[in-house]
Amino acid sequence: MSDSGDVSIKIDLYGIGHVKGVLNRHSAPFCADAVLKKMPFTLRGRFNFNVKNYWSLPGVEIYKGLNSKAKKTGKKGDILYNPKSDELIILLEDFEMPYKVSKIGTISEKENLDLFLKAKNGLNTKFSKIR
Repeated sequence: MSDSGDVSIKIDLYGIGHVKGVLNRHSAPFCADAVLKKMPFTLRGRFNFNVKNYWSLPGVEIYKGLNSKAKKTGKKGDILYNPKSDELIILLEDFEMPYKVSKIGTISEKENLDLFLKAKNGLNTKFSKIR
């Protein structure tokens, strides 16, 4: 694991393409470290209720609670962890969540966020570190 606060990651959307991002260990250290220790992993992503505000990846199985910096708002390209439903969330536009979430990173290639809009519910999404 990197000693610096930022770790580069790659998110593969099978059959569509990939997006690069950064996990910020300093913003939510327990959540970010738990996700990093689990990498590489693949989850089935989905949009909630056919609203394409964010791509959700339920079932991360890290079970970490909120940190002191958790809040309800997020910006386009943020990578969030929701401890209530144990899911990762990638925001496709600025959005206010109905509950507090921990920001663990950002998508560094915001112009490629449109790839998520091409995805269908149930698409395998792989998270891995970039060495």
